[in-house]
Amino acid sequence: MLRLILLVFVASTLLFGCDSDSNEPEPVPTPNLIIANGVPDQSGQDGSTFIQAISSQTPSVTNANAVEQTFFAYTHVRGREVIVTPNTQSDVATRYIVDEDGLLNETGQLTLPAGGFSANVIWASDTRAFVSLIFAGQIIEFNPQTMAQTNVIDLTTLGIARNPANPDDTNPEPGVMLLRDGKLYVGLQQFFAPFANADGVDIAVFDANTLAFERVISTEHSGGPGRYGYNQTMFVDEAGDIYVYCTASFGFVPGQKSGFLRIRNGATEFDSTYFLDVSALDAPVDGGKIETVGGNVVYHDGFAYGAAEIPAGRSNPPDYVRDFNWQPVRFNLSAGTVEVLPLSPGNGFSIGVALLDGKILFGMGTPTASGLFSYDPATQQASSEPIVTTSGVPQAVLRLDN
Repeated sequence: MLRLILLVFVASTLLFGCDSDSNEPEPVPTPNLIIANGVPDQSGQDGSTFIQAISSQTPSVTNANAVEQTFFAYTHVRGREVIVTPNTQSDVATRYIVDEDGLLNETGQLTLPAGGFSANVIWASDTRAFVSLIFAGQIIEFNPQTMAQTNVIDLTTLGIARNPANPDDTNPEPGVMLLRDGKLYVGLQQFFAPFANADGVDIAVFDANTLAFERVISTEHSGGPGRYGYNQTMFVDEAGDIYVYCTASFGFVPGQKSGFLRIRNGATEFDSTYFLDVSALDAPVDGGKIETVGGNVVYHDGFAYGAAEIPAGRSNPPDYVRDFNWQPVRFNLSAGTVEVLPLSPGNGFSIGVALLDGKILFGMGTPTASGLFSYDPATQQASSEPIVTTSGVPQAVLRLDN
């Protein structure tokens, strides 16, 4: 009898042991982010962008499953749709769908006017979207399902450019766009030189359904409304107020002030009582000042998060690969203050930032690692190492809604 019991025990142990040692692969975490890794050459002026869907639970990712795009391509996401605009290096916007395996499958392309500098994309519906063309002075309406053009807004006919060197320049360089209450808001860059915006801020407003021009909202407080290529630099808070981050020529035009402007819910002009002057804030960094937020900003619960440049750490000329002087910060929009977050500064490609599950994720390239670093506003704690390491610096980080 004892022998029989031992045989049953051994057989049971072997059976359950086989189950526990099965060769079935571990389940792959569901992708919840789109990242665009910038991989520059030694000059920092050229290279490639590698775009892919990842999970924030995956400790390390390479670019093996990414799609390669032009250097500093701009990435836009809605649901599982991804549309990439190629900056100045191409005239083709490409649409991808994230499949069940998390791979980006190309589903169509939209050929745009040559040399137009396609920047921002926003969706009005499943079948209506807009892409801004900075150099062409146009906004193309298209069907993202078919990638077919359906309409054009020509902003050069408005005659509102501010180029001080060329008063005959009527191209206001449309960039960042936002939809609110049936209106299409368009930030006008008003370039007079590369990366240099004319003084003053203009936002054109159109009826989003008819595309009829309605007005231009203007102020002289800053310059460069919105960081072209990064939609969240113009955003709406819980009260329905629009905030616009202004780059002010990224610090290259003396006297211009970067910061946040506000358009109150229901208003048709800028709030004359509000301007959060970023360049005037004192900050506990080398030199005591920050100058401009380099890329995206993300709004969450009264704060705007981003990576701000520390001008005291900038080489002459700037070295965006080897200067580690872009510090994660958050701005209290009501108090008009800045807080330096407990994260190390990154290089000039460290401009990706996203909100995911209540935490702020920063795409950073530091002297020791590249990847996604996490900050928890509830605990005010930050990760000392990347929660996800990457091949290249995530210059765009966008939440993927399944």
